[in-house]
Amino acid sequence: MVSNEEREKIFHEELIRIYDERIREFTRLCLIQAPDYFFTDCPASSSGKYHPISELGPDGTMLHTKKVFTVAYELCRALNCEDKRDEIIAGCVIHDLRKQGLTRTGHTTRNHPDLAAQLVEEVQEVTMILDDDAFKVIRDCVGYHYGPWSTGKWKKPLAKYTPMELCVYLSDYTASKRCIEVDIRR
Repeated sequence: MVSNEEREKIFHEELIRIYDERIREFTRLCLIQAPDYFFTDCPASSSGKYHPISELGPDGTMLHTKKVFTVAYELCRALNCEDKRDEIIAGCVIHDLRKQGLTRTGHTTRNHPDLAAQLVEEVQEVTMILDDDAFKVIRDCVGYHYGPWSTGKWKKPLAKYTPMELCVYLSDYTASKRCIEVDIRR
């Protein structure tokens, strides 16, 4: 079992870049509620088709998450949504926390965006830390992060994405490409 302190330490660099204390604390609480497998054995791709080799090991999804965060941190300026940067990068940290489902399945579950959005709802319901706007932006960024591969209530045309949702989706998509290297050390 991975302790809360270890979870925070792994994502320390990302958490300190969330300047709004409420959003930082909310993101920390989501990390604490994430399934243990995320921190112990969660390759970014079980087939090896959708992520670079560096993300295929047991810590692959953690590495991928850090890359998505780094890309989004910069991309939100290009998409003119810097005023929502904290919500966007919080969504990036949270987006794949339930990648293999509520319990480890050994592969990416198709509905993981919905499961991660449910995590956002669960933490908010218990804590009520976020105001309505911050909650909605984070939840929707997480829920829509799969872009055209989304299903159910999280499926909508990219043309209808908000700049914040588009930022998380494009960051996730870009960070997963084999031809892209991202320096997560900052």
